[in-house]
Amino acid sequence: MAFVAMLWPDGASTARVRRLLGFGWLCGFAGSAAGLCFQAAWVAGRPPGEAFTLAVVGPVLDSEFGRLWVARVLLWVLGLVVLIDLARRGAPAARSLAWRVGALAVGLGVLRTNGMTGHAVDLPGWGQVAVFVHLLVVSLWIGGLAVLLLAVLPGRDRAVLAAVLPRYSKLAMVSVATLTAAGALLAWRLVGSVDSLLHTGYGRILLIKLAAFAVMLLAGLASKTWVDRRMKVAADTRTLAISVTVETVLAVAVLGVAAFLVTTGPGR
Repeated sequence: MAFVAMLWPDGASTARVRRLLGFGWLCGFAGSAAGLCFQAAWVAGRPPGEAFTLAVVGPVLDSEFGRLWVARVLLWVLGLVVLIDLARRGAPAARSLAWRVGALAVGLGVLRTNGMTGHAVDLPGWGQVAVFVHLLVVSLWIGGLAVLLLAVLPGRDRAVLAAVLPRYSKLAMVSVATLTAAGALLAWRLVGSVDSLLHTGYGRILLIKLAAFAVMLLAGLASKTWVDRRMKVAADTRTLAISVTVETVLAVAVLGVAAFLVTTGPGR
């Protein structure tokens, strides 16, 4: 939604963008609801097959953790309202202040509730800010990649490419710089030393994540080079499509490693 609101309002009227946003919402809602149930089963020591029963989920709903997850699920429900309005009105909705405020409120709420679980719970105030900023810029960068790959590039509309690509390139640069700073702060807080980075399970997994992130940066640099050098001429977009595809695949890998880190004890 941020991509549509900030970079490509006209995209809200295209079928590709609507399908992508709908699929993204479905994954987010289903993942949040299922996550609550499976976490409840894990806490209760019950098998995954019983995760969706009231006897397992009910006790967790009365805890702070449960209320947080319920809030996240409800935010996804509100997000559906925002998406329905976008699907109904298209580009005019994406340009309206009311829709943007609604999308912003839902998006920030989902990010904040995600940052209130896992290792982030025990971080001090500045750590909470770093987690939120980290999640925000990751969403902008990787979410933008998905829209580029699945909605913008397949259209092969040079007018759209000329308008959208330079804007996203600037957003990606700011996101990467901010992500690097926030990630460094969080890594130091959770690992604490070079020795822990090299000799703990958490540290080694973090190194794998950093390696994939570095390759992502190289792919992103290739995309930016294409935009800077060839956007003004009728260049073939296949090279850019390959670069964005590689960057997106690596992004999925990084997210997978990050999810595994959540289940691993910090290196401290």
